[in-house]
Amino acid sequence: MNVTEIFKKSFQDFKSPYFLGLSLLPFLVVLVLFGYLWFGFGGEWLAHAQASMDAGQVPFLDAQEHPWLTAILSFSLFKWLFTFFFYLVGLVAVVLFSVVIAAVVIGFFTPAIVKKIQKRHYPDFRLEGDKFTLMASIPYYLKTGIVFVLLGLVALPLMFIPAVNFVAIHIPFYYLFHNFMLLDVGSNILDPKRYRAIVKRYRGLFRTTTLTLYAISLIPVAGLFLQVYYVIVVAHEFFQKAIEEQG
Repeated sequence: MNVTEIFKKSFQDFKSPYFLGLSLLPFLVVLVLFGYLWFGFGGEWLAHAQASMDAGQVPFLDAQEHPWLTAILSFSLFKWLFTFFFYLVGLVAVVLFSVVIAAVVIGFFTPAIVKKIQKRHYPDFRLEGDKFTLMASIPYYLKTGIVFVLLGLVALPLMFIPAVNFVAIHIPFYYLFHNFMLLDVGSNILDPKRYRAIVKRYRGLFRTTTLTLYAISLIPVAGLFLQVYYVIVVAHEFFQKAIEEQG
């Protein structure tokens, strides 16, 4: 079964009432969390910044040291641009962090999702997730965390280059998404030895899949509502490749 067929098969599973209901959890959690943060702090901070600019004081800029720059930035056009970029940056931040939070929320339900898929499509397959202990997972999480930080440091200087910064910001986040998604799902299906072997042998397949899923995650709301679908897709790939390995 190729990648396209797996995506279609996974979507058929996703349309069931059980999975659709489960998909609402991360959406509601993120909606409540960011709604509270925005209405509690975001609007107040923006109002304070606008009041300062009306008074001729630009946030993070000393008016006495930079009087001309402060005067220019106090113009109505720049006030409008400041407000626009405030909301734009806030939207990008919300999309990225909401996807991370949604993934964490669904992570608690991954074992239940995997078992549901196993019973529905692979009843003869024996789950080996109980052998993937916390101690066995720690090296993977440590390696992923360290590489994520290093990639972030490398990408940081590129953030100031137009067009390039759009790609640079996603490299560390995609790496984190890819590795955590595989580990979260694969550790509930295979033992550590088989997990390493299958991820290594089919790395191209998994990268194609997770890159597609990550691209979908960048669409507002989709990244929140489709986390269960992502788990289903990756679970199908692990199940099928594990069965092929058994011969």
